[in-house]
Amino acid sequence: MGEARLLARELEQARAVVALQDDPALLAARSQRERRADRKVTEKLRGAERVEHWKARLAEIAAVRGERREAGWATRAVANRDRLLNPDRRLTSTYRRYVGLSMVPPLLIAAGVLFMSVTVHDGVVGVDGPWYGYLIEPLASVLLVVSLFVGFTAVQHGRRVPRGLYVLDAGLASASLALTVVPWGVRYGFDPGSTLAHVLPPLLVAAAVVVQHVLHSVFRPIFADLYDELAPTRLDETAADTVVLYERTRQAVADGRIATPAGSVSREAIRKTFGVGKSRAQLAGDAYDHVTAFLHRTAAAAASAASGSPVSGRVNGARVAALA
Repeated sequence: MGEARLLARELEQARAVVALQDDPALLAARSQRERRADRKVTEKLRGAERVEHWKARLAEIAAVRGERREAGWATRAVANRDRLLNPDRRLTSTYRRYVGLSMVPPLLIAAGVLFMSVTVHDGVVGVDGPWYGYLIEPLASVLLVVSLFVGFTAVQHGRRVPRGLYVLDAGLASASLALTVVPWGVRYGFDPGSTLAHVLPPLLVAAAVVVQHVLHSVFRPIFADLYDELAPTRLDETAADTVVLYERTRQAVADGRIATPAGSVSREAIRKTFGVGKSRAQLAGDAYDHVTAFLHRTAAAAASAASGSPVSGRVNGARVAALA
C-alpha cells in the first residue's frame, strides 16, 4: 500500500508537470542572467540615445549660430550695398579713408624732422653750436609738408596736382638729404656706418612724400567720378520753367512784342509781358542772352570754317527756332 501511494503521488506530480511544462509563460520567462544581460543592453542603448541627442542639440545650436552669422553678414552686405549705391555715403567713406591715409606721411615727415634737425645742427654749427642751428633743416621740411597739403587740397576739390609740386617736392627732399649728410660728413667724416644712419631718415621722408603723391593719384579720379555722380543730371522744375519762359521770350522778340535795343532783352519787359516775378524774368533774360551769344559764336565759327566769309542776318530768331 505504501508503494502504491508513492506511485500515485509521482503520477500526480508528473501530470502536474505535463500540464505546466508547455505553458508559454514558462517558456517566455527569462532567467536572472538573461535579465542582467538585457539590462546592460538597455543601458547601452540609452547611453547611445543620449549621445545622439547631445549631437543633435549641438547640430541645432551650430545651425542657429550659423544662421545668425549669415544674417549678420547679410545685414553688413546690404549696408555695404546701400553705401556703394549711394554716392553721398560712398563719397563720405572714401573721403574719410583719404584723410586718414593722408595724415600718415606728414607724421612720418615730422618724426624725420626731429631726428634730422639735431643731425643738421651738429653738422653745421657743431654739438655746442647756437640754438638756431636746429631751425636749418625744418625750413625745407616745413615747405615739404605745405606742398603736400596743397596737393591734398587740389585732390579734395577734384583738381589735378600741379606739376610744379612734383619738382618742388623732389628738390626739397634732395635738399633735406644734402643738409643731413654733407655737413655731418665734412665735420666728422664719411664713414660707412654713420653715413648710412644719416642717409636713411631723409630717404624715409622722401618715401613718405612719394606715398602721399601715390595717394593723390589714386584718390583724385575716384573723387572726380563721385563728384560727377553727385552732379544733377536731370532738369528740375526751375530749369524747366526757365526753358519754357525763354522760348516764350524768344517768340515775343521775334514777333516784336519785346524790344532788344542793345542786343539784350530787358528783364522788366519780360516781367510785364508775361506777368512773372523778377526772379523768373531774370532767369529767362539770362538764358536768352547766353543762348544768343552762343549762337552768334557757333554761327560765326561754322561760317568761317566753311567759306571764310562773315556771317550776316538775324541769328536769334530763325536759328533758335530751328534748334527749338
